[in-house]
Amino acid sequence: MSEVKLALDIGTSKLAAVAVEAESERNLAVVSVPNDSTVPGLAPGRHEQDPRRIRELAWTLLAELCGQIDPAAVTGIAFSGQMHGVVLTDGDGESRSNFITWCDQRAAELCSGLERERWPEARTGCLLHPGYGGATLALLRPERGLRALSIADYLAAELCGVAASEPSCAASWGIFDVRCNRWDEELVAQLGLERSVLPEIRPSAGVLGRLRPEYAARFGLSRSVAVHSPVGDNQAGYLGVCGRSGDSVLLNLGTGGQISLPVREFRLHPGLETRPLPDGTFLLVGASLCGGRAYAILKDFFAETLQAFTGTRPADGELYAVMDRLATAAEQPLTVDTRFAGSRLQPELRGAVTGIGVENFTPGNLARGVAEGMVEELAAMLPPELGAGLARVCAGGNAVRKSPLLTAFVERRFGLPCVVAGRREEAAAGAALAALWYGGRA
Repeated sequence: MSEVKLALDIGTSKLAAVAVEAESERNLAVVSVPNDSTVPGLAPGRHEQDPRRIRELAWTLLAELCGQIDPAAVTGIAFSGQMHGVVLTDGDGESRSNFITWCDQRAAELCSGLERERWPEARTGCLLHPGYGGATLALLRPERGLRALSIADYLAAELCGVAASEPSCAASWGIFDVRCNRWDEELVAQLGLERSVLPEIRPSAGVLGRLRPEYAARFGLSRSVAVHSPVGDNQAGYLGVCGRSGDSVLLNLGTGGQISLPVREFRLHPGLETRPLPDGTFLLVGASLCGGRAYAILKDFFAETLQAFTGTRPADGELYAVMDRLATAAEQPLTVDTRFAGSRLQPELRGAVTGIGVENFTPGNLARGVAEGMVEELAAMLPPELGAGLARVCAGGNAVRKSPLLTAFVERRFGLPCVVAGRREEAAAGAALAALWYGGRA
């Protein structure tokens, strides 16, 4: 009997769980549920989710997944989760704050006051931005006795009793020395943080601990099942789509957007972050804040227009189908800057539509302009010299799956074949694969 790894991905808008068979490395089962944990009524610029509700959803998914496979084959549970965010926990591992997500902007003033030119990117691989755990913690100033974790760390700790983090999630907080695999003590002191608030660092995807007896009984699993350290969703998504070949760039368009390129050694490029992979290599990553959501924003615009003029609102699927058909036929696309939510370095930026003429201001030309703009925003982040030796562009995320015309835009922009991810829930699958490849003996 081939062993099976289970994995949970804790996304901003959705939770997903997969079972991956070791021998074939294919998904045996996939389940998902909307993430309805967002806390309502917060002040503008704040974005928090209820960690206990996330936990409830996660365990419901895990139970559902275990009901679809042979539980005796399961040797480990892996995790992936939205990066940058932070939840405060007590000595018993229980949450003492909401999960403050990557979307939260409360630390914008703090980050704008930092001198970017003096920030040690050569150690952290990134600047400090609003929504990054280091900035959030610097603003919160947690009391002694509390410990900060990513949302995936929080769930893994609940399953095995070991509260720790690992390089891929820790690096996303902006205060981690990615070259030395440790918290950057100078930055921790500079931001006025208590070192005890930051968790111990364990290897990515390594065995964190064993399944607690109560959870083994709850899910019908062996008490010997390993709980693996999480992997950040960006890195896990790369592994789930591109594997270990190192010859592919990943363009991901989901709630946000990323372009990710593997490199063997640490290196810096303006506008890109350098993030650790579980095998000790790195990803160069450019991130767009709006990403695939830009096409959804246009869909909503069309829906509201139809509602106002006709009194009816078509289903989302119907609207997307018409948008794709019109965009495919469009011959004079508008030029659309899709930075509708700004950028990491210039959060005040907003999008723009240019090139409007007498004959080309049509729904199809606008839809095509938005689709091309999403691809261009990410492609422009990658210096041309870094593309040498690449064999393909892998495309992932729901925006790509729901809009097939994006594939043609990607191929034309990069001059490479574009392969749309065939595996569902690639971030969860990537976490499971990382556990198989790098997790050691379960």
